[in-house]
Amino acid sequence: MKNYFPPKIPVTPQEAAENRARLRARAWSSLFWIAVLLPLLVALMAYGYSDQAPASLRSLTIMLDGWFGYPLGTFLKVVPPR
Repeated sequence: MKNYFPPKIPVTPQEAAENRARLRARAWSSLFWIAVLLPLLVALMAYGYSDQAPASLRSLTIMLDGWFGYPLGTFLKVVPPR
């Protein structure tokens, strides 16, 4: 039977630590961008539902909100305006 996997190369403890550090840094970077971009996207979509937004942004906002099942539209219906 033919072995389709490459031979296992032994990893030194230093290489393993470097790999873990690289993976940890990538995970923190991803979490940072999620924490930054998600509120910005919600704010942009909330502005898109306002009367002051251009028509193209309004249509884009409704399309994006529809992809997710209209969570922002439902939220804006429930929260009364001031």
